[in-house]
Amino acid sequence: MKTLEEAYLSKRLDVGHFRIFGSSVYLHVTKDARKNLEPTARLGIFVGYTNTPHNYRVYFLTSRMTVVCRDVIFYNEKAL
Repeated sequence: MKTLEEAYLSKRLDVGHFRIFGSSVYLHVTKDARKNLEPTARLGIFVGYTNTPHNYRVYFLTSRMTVVCRDVIFYNEKAL
């Protein structure tokens, strides 16, 4: 019950960077993209990864859009 890479390297692979699909994420809104009294974060749903490293696909319920973003904080306790 090992993958080919695990059998070749004789050690377990690190999968700590994987995230739960459907978990809630908070996206940081930059200072130039918001006005003075607007919130600094937006709530979204994690829907996947992209081909470029450290980028995630986030779906926003309010605007019904999927956005590729980098500055996200995952909230894994609450998954949809």
